[in-house]
Amino acid sequence: MLVELLTVLVLPCVALLLSWKLWTQYYTWSDSGSDIALPPGSMGLPFIGETLSLVSQGGKFSSSRHAQYGDVFKTHILGRPTIRVRGATNVRKILLGENHIVTSLWPQTFRTVLGTGNLAMSNGEEHRLRRKVIMKAFNYEALERYVPIMQEIMRESVQRWCGAAQPVMVWPMAREMAFRVASAVLVGFQHSDEEIQHLTFLFTNMVKNLFSLPVKLPGSGLSNGLFYRKAIDEWMMNHIQRKKEFVLQGGDSGDVLSHIMNTAKDNGEKLSDQEIQDTVVELLFAGHETTSSAATSLIMHLALQPQVVQKVHEDLEKHGLLQPDQPLSLEQVGRLTYVGQVVKEVLRRRPPIGGGYRRALKSFEIGGFQVPEGWAVLYSIRDTHEASQIFSSPELFDPDRWTPETSQAPLARYDMVTFGGGPRACVGKEFAKLQLKLLCVELTRRCRWKLAEDKLPDMKFLPIVYPAGGLPVIFTPIGGKSQPYDRNKNDFLHEKERTRDKGSPVLCSVSFEKDINVAM
Repeated sequence: MLVELLTVLVLPCVALLLSWKLWTQYYTWSDSGSDIALPPGSMGLPFIGETLSLVSQGGKFSSSRHAQYGDVFKTHILGRPTIRVRGATNVRKILLGENHIVTSLWPQTFRTVLGTGNLAMSNGEEHRLRRKVIMKAFNYEALERYVPIMQEIMRESVQRWCGAAQPVMVWPMAREMAFRVASAVLVGFQHSDEEIQHLTFLFTNMVKNLFSLPVKLPGSGLSNGLFYRKAIDEWMMNHIQRKKEFVLQGGDSGDVLSHIMNTAKDNGEKLSDQEIQDTVVELLFAGHETTSSAATSLIMHLALQPQVVQKVHEDLEKHGLLQPDQPLSLEQVGRLTYVGQVVKEVLRRRPPIGGGYRRALKSFEIGGFQVPEGWAVLYSIRDTHEASQIFSSPELFDPDRWTPETSQAPLARYDMVTFGGGPRACVGKEFAKLQLKLLCVELTRRCRWKLAEDKLPDMKFLPIVYPAGGLPVIFTPIGGKSQPYDRNKNDFLHEKERTRDKGSPVLCSVSFEKDINVAM
């Protein structure tokens, strides 16, 4: 009896103490060949680390730790020991150290759900070759071809917002608009309104489960993410098959996916169905998630700054581009200097993503501290922008900081890193900026708008920046009146059919107010 009692009581305690002892080694572990100390910080609870703190503290997770520890601190999140850095000098070292001191790293759940047969997940020479192919799909000539398609979608979207029951929930509507653009321009798929709403819903639910622990249990984030990815793949099958047949017959519809597939065919390469599926998901994910976030931020900031809208109006008037139905060329958009300043300030003030992951290829020093080999390194975009000493009053939204006479751009190469930098700088950054410029133009010459509530919305930050309440906005067409608000007609995500499998996630509308407020 005594032996059994000791076994029941003592062994679990010994195991717990041993686990805690091993875990605490993270606090002091360092490369034996280096006398540089690890940065300050906490590794949190055994195995879980500070992931729960990341979830519960939201946007304050990184800012509070930077305030406490400085520009470099250690933590343990999403299953990995991590060094987090901010500041132009530190970020520059990470971005330019690709393939030398760091390599790309995505959280395991990202890799499992989004797949590995795409540009983002590739490394080394494979990444360089894939990037070279895709870059051609975003050069000047390609963007010029995309402008009419993008402008038409922007025009139709703004007209819908103006003609809808007011207020309009901008965040979900911006997602649908950006998804239309990504679907048409990036992968060349055409969809009905109902199909767009359903696909936006599927991607919304897949993306919201990306930042979770890599544990595949019923109801876990990973399991839910894989469920929605499977639904997306099933939708893509017929579209991809038609695209493959079209390309094999020598067709080229001018979209990015056609360019990738034609390049592979010309080089005698054969893309597997999985590679094509992963590429489509990557293009749609990257092509609409971040842009919809930035579009929502643009609408929000301009609603709060009518004097900025007036300057945009003057910029359009100066170049004779105020007529609502006037088509635009890429060259004309490029001449709109102030519109470009507005977009740049939106991207500085509200970068859609919080940072980027890397893995240390070897131990190295950053900010006076050691980064051990194999640890994750997370460079912070938002915190770098907010802590920059280059920008005067960085908390203010001020497009005039980018005027040709006073522009801080030459000094701010790594103080503003919305699109990253180095070998992994965003390949679609000009495409994204073009969308935002076109939206700014279509809004200004078609309507006036204001926030429906007399307060700034609470913002959430994971996996991208978005307003917690959807950002209700009242749009008034120039020369007309808005319709009264009808909640039943203006629900921002339509009710979807529930899945027949009772053990699977439910296909229904999602209340963003219930999302976890987290931030990278």
